[in-house]
Amino acid sequence: MIPIWFPWIFVGGLIFIALSFVATKYKDKQYRSIQYLQDFISGAILIGFIGVLVPDMFPKFDFNIPIPIQMSGGSTDMGSDFDLQVGPPRLAGR
Repeated sequence: MIPIWFPWIFVGGLIFIALSFVATKYKDKQYRSIQYLQDFISGAILIGFIGVLVPDMFPKFDFNIPIPIQMSGGSTDMGSDFDLQVGPPRLAGR
C-alpha cells in the first residue's frame, strides 16, 4: 500500500518548477531546460521528507470508483459493512 503523501510528490515537483520559472523571469534571466529536472527533483525530495515527517498534512486522493451492483455480480442487499481501523496508524515503510 502506498502512503497517502506519495501522489503529492508529483504535485510538489510541478509547484517547484512553476515557482522557479516565475522567479527566473522576474529577474530577467533565461530559464534553462536542465532547471526543469533540477526543480522537479528538489520539489519531490522536499515533499517526500515532509510526507515522512508529517503524513497527516496531506489530503487523501480517492481513486476508488464505485461499481454498480449489477456489474459487480453482488447481491442487491446494501448491508452495513464498513472498514474499521483500530489502533494507531501504520508507519510508512513497515
